[in-house]
Parts: sequence; C-alpha cells; structure tokens
Amino acid sequence: MGAIHRDFTCTATQQLISDENVLRQYCLLANDGDATIYLGLDMPAQSNKGIPLNANGGSYEINLTNPFKGRIYAIGDATGPKLMVTEW
Repeated sequence: MGAIHRDFTCTATQQLISDENVLRQYCLLANDGDATIYLGLDMPAQSNKGIPLNANGGSYEINLTNPFKGRIYAIGDATGPKLMVTEW
C-alpha cells in the first residue's frame, strides 16, 4: 500500500478524516491553517476537547509505537483551517 496524501478544510462541523483501517501503519495529521483543529479518535470531534493541533504546524503522528486503527474525526472553526494528512 502506497502513501495517500489528502487535505481537508476543517469547519465548525466535524468530519470524518480517515475511516477505520486495520492495515494503517502510519498517519501524520498536520495543521496548515491559522486556527486550532481538534481531533477525535473513534469519537466525534468537539471544539476545545480531544487532541488539539495548534495553528501553523501543530501535528499528531500515528505510527508503530503509537498505533491507532480506528476512525479519525476533525473539527476546526469558521475560518476553515486546512488539515494535511499523509497515511499508509
């Protein structure tokens, strides 16, 4: 399986970023916007709760030492910060 690169505009409505994937070996989620993005792992993303990705480069990495195979959700705000995702 090769790397998949995607980007999302994270508004104030949560969205599914990556579905459950039992084959996931790696995933990097990086905030390329100017507002905080919040992640929800196997639960709905909510503003000011969950895993925050700070503006302008905040990131979260899923790898062999920090594995996660479930659904990944994200939420931003009205400014629509961009979330960059690389996964394999």
